[in-house]
Amino acid sequence: MKSSRLAFLFVAFLVTASTASGQSVETSRSGMPRVNLISANPIGLLFEWYNGEFEHAMSSTTSLALAASSFSDLEDFEDSRYSVVDGIGRYYPGGRALRGFSIGASVGFVDFDEDTGDCVGCIDETGTAATIGVRGDYVWILGRDQRFAVAAGIGAKRLLGNDVGPEGLPIGRLSIGYAW
Repeated sequence: MKSSRLAFLFVAFLVTASTASGQSVETSRSGMPRVNLISANPIGLLFEWYNGEFEHAMSSTTSLALAASSFSDLEDFEDSRYSVVDGIGRYYPGGRALRGFSIGASVGFVDFDEDTGDCVGCIDETGTAATIGVRGDYVWILGRDQRFAVAAGIGAKRLLGNDVGPEGLPIGRLSIGYAW
């Protein structure tokens, strides 16, 4: 149920996002600006790790993104599940938003369910917590029409107001996408 709410929020954001006029962002070979990027991790599907991200360039150096993901702990695959929604602000020091290196900060929510299974005396840890995080990413826009995107990044996030479950989560990004 919670994952369907996350998917609904992600789709709602995609539908309502619009391109602001008067922006000076990187242009493609055809002269059209690239101000939006949608991406996902197709390799993660093999491991039941689902994630997607929509990013919008606000200026030539900044962007805002909405990311949603759902994944399991590899060591405890059947018993742990995390669902995450993040708002991300990125700064591109090279002055080419949606292209090249960026450093960013994120705020969001994580819903986790760590089921201990048949363990006698063990306590199931379930909850929701707010998160803050930092990340570094690199985006390549490729192809003749400059529409194919490859993105990679790492970071970490801290869970706030959390009495159970993990204190922090790593962030990893390897995705392909479409820029327009």
